[in-house]
Amino acid sequence: MTKLSKVKIKKLSEKAVIPSRAHDTDSGWDITFTGIGKIKFDTIFFKTDLQVEPPPGYYFEVYPRSSISELPLMLANSAGIIDESYRGELLVAIRVLHPQIGSDSSGQFPGGLVRMLDARPNSMLEVANLILSKKPKLAQMILRKRYDFMIEEADSDLTKTERGEGGFGSTG
Repeated sequence: MTKLSKVKIKKLSEKAVIPSRAHDTDSGWDITFTGIGKIKFDTIFFKTDLQVEPPPGYYFEVYPRSSISELPLMLANSAGIIDESYRGELLVAIRVLHPQIGSDSSGQFPGGLVRMLDARPNSMLEVANLILSKKPKLAQMILRKRYDFMIEEADSDLTKTERGEGGFGSTG
């Protein structure tokens, strides 16, 4: 059995919810949104009222929970990184692909926000408030080990491989 790392988490308000897992074997710890930090174009920055302190040599990655796939939403930066030295509030940036997607049975998200949130939002602020009230757990955080390394500029060609310079689509 390995020794468990301790992660310090500080609540910044009474609204804050300490991250949790549904099962002991889950990799991600669910994050609960507590408010709206700001809205910039199609992106909502949700507050969590939490500060986290990864153990030395570790960092957190913030990923979407699988339930986000039911909505026309996505994590704005694909995966958020919380560095070991960051001590600010944990914010989660959610991009709204379109607030009205799914208003009928066609499209990629049948029912979309209209079905899932039971409303027809008219503004990004309304979308943000609907998410807060109906789907405040759309993200999770996963603790990762940080590996330090040095970069060495190569004076000559890199080692030859069978694949060589074959890139996008080169393997089928």
